[in-house]
Amino acid sequence: MASQPQRRVHREPVQSKVPPSRLHGNMSTVRLRALVLVVLALTLAACTSSPAVSPTTTVTKPIPAVDLSATPTGWVPVAYGDAQVSVPAAWSVYYPGWTDCGFKRDGLYLGPATATTAGCFIGVSPRTTQVYLRHIDRLPSQYTSGKPVIRNGVPVYLSPTYGSIPVLVYDAPSIGVEVTVIGPLAKRVVDTLTRSPRTVALASGPAPSFPRSWQTITFQGLAFAAPSSWPVTRSSVNHGIGYPCAMPGVALWEPGVVLSTDVRNYFDLCPAPVRPPGPQGPQEGIQVDSGSNTLSQWNLHIVFSTHCLSLHGVRACPATSPAYSILVLKVTVPGRSKTVYVSIGLAGNGVVARTILYSLKEA
Repeated sequence: MASQPQRRVHREPVQSKVPPSRLHGNMSTVRLRALVLVVLALTLAACTSSPAVSPTTTVTKPIPAVDLSATPTGWVPVAYGDAQVSVPAAWSVYYPGWTDCGFKRDGLYLGPATATTAGCFIGVSPRTTQVYLRHIDRLPSQYTSGKPVIRNGVPVYLSPTYGSIPVLVYDAPSIGVEVTVIGPLAKRVVDTLTRSPRTVALASGPAPSFPRSWQTITFQGLAFAAPSSWPVTRSSVNHGIGYPCAMPGVALWEPGVVLSTDVRNYFDLCPAPVRPPGPQGPQEGIQVDSGSNTLSQWNLHIVFSTHCLSLHGVRACPATSPAYSILVLKVTVPGRSKTVYVSIGLAGNGVVARTILYSLKEA
């Protein structure tokens, strides 16, 4: 315990009326007591200066940050789980399920390689750059003795090249991604590797408070906050999770706030793609769907985590697949039989998405 600073008090001298013999004895007692107090104070100081930490001490991990400066001008960030890379806007992005790589153009491939995409390196022009991202759970054994380099705050391990094949493999287990690259722009793409806004939205830590200028919206027993500048669209049409003509979890149906009861099916047909789509820029917004057709009409195979969040009386389970530029959550509201699906756009540094997420509550 740190000693309290002594307060200096000015006192007028008092004429002593104690006999000299008794005064001498009292002074000896005072000196002895003073010595005991000094020793006690030094002992307490030594104890309190010990580096030992109380077992009840908790350390709060800082919320991760997205390095926005990692995206060059004219490039577009593309999220893949907890990772994000940026590519030129003219590139193609191949999401899982795309089976044709015959275009042999600059492109970003997401997800595990298929029988078709595994051979996409073959016959590629030396002027073409291709980047593959796949999920990993841990660092491969060949890196156990190596030291990582830090790129945009993320530890990255570089695999040794094999023979004369100019293929580079980078592993970043802290954000669960392996990056395989080939071509003249390979190094520049890897230099953009950073955390995705998803890591910020779902990070543990203190819950943010939304600004007073935001609007509070209620729908199907759920309440949440959103910027007042966002328009609010109410619908009974099932638009699916995200825009149905794009990969689920990539693009929102409309900007702003969309609230749908999903009682009517959506019948418009999506045009057949004539080439792989370009990178979809991240969007801000929120879509709330309530109805039994939300997942069934589009045959969406969305996997939700068993590690759920408890937010002001509601239970929110985030989707683990797909996990691109939209945070999809299955929300259970007490007293409601219907599940509510909430889709939050992941853009920028992820702070807006995190603020919306932690504003979810029972209406």
